[in-house]
Amino acid sequence: MQDQKCPKCGGEMDSGRAQAENSLIYYSDWQKKTFKLGILVDKACACLTCGYVELYLNAEVLKKRIQDNNSSGIK
Repeated sequence: MQDQKCPKCGGEMDSGRAQAENSLIYYSDWQKKTFKLGILVDKACACLTCGYVELYLNAEVLKKRIQDNNSSGIK
């Protein structure tokens, strides 16, 4: 991720992580049940020019959580 360019302005991106009070969690709207399982956001990049921020999580964990939470899963 070190040589990544900003998708908004083409500027240099800095790698790091995002932090909230306890942890930053993503909840997918694809999950159909009332109780949705969150995925920890574990990486972040910020543009040094315009301030745009991208957050990253483990996509394989996300897919598995959606499939486990839905009777039909995702395509």
